[in-house]
Amino acid sequence: MFCSRVSILAVAMIVLGSTIAMAKPTLLSHQVIAQSPTSVPHPNRGQSGGWLKDLNLTSQQLQQIKEIRNQSKQQIAQKSQEIRLGQQELHDLIAGTATKEQVRGKYNQIKLVKQQLADTQFENTLAIREILNPEQRQKFAEQMYKKNPPSPAQHN
Repeated sequence: MFCSRVSILAVAMIVLGSTIAMAKPTLLSHQVIAQSPTSVPHPNRGQSGGWLKDLNLTSQQLQQIKEIRNQSKQQIAQKSQEIRLGQQELHDLIAGTATKEQVRGKYNQIKLVKQQLADTQFENTLAIREILNPEQRQKFAEQMYKKNPPSPAQHN
């Protein structure tokens, strides 16, 4: 009986640890740069007004970026909320009497929504990239990697 409880606890810790690790921002989820309000300076980027001002964008480019952000704003908010609710449900399943299959199903559901969110954010980044000139793209990439430098595996 004791061994069974220890096994359940170990599985719960692994699942929760994996969920927490997945919730931790990755390179793709940091593409939310495109979703950041333009009036709020990004940490570690000085008080110049944020990453947009650092790129010296034209008014047309600024308008295009706003449109990109507005087009997916609701979808991103919905997916983020879905992830938060799913993580709470997963917590409740682990703490309760749910079967291993139910817990795994919820975990996989959360993982899928996180991937969808990351994909949306990445598509926004690509759309923004398309309106930038080569110099702006260089600065954009540098700013994205300041906070999240690529791991050595990403260089291969």
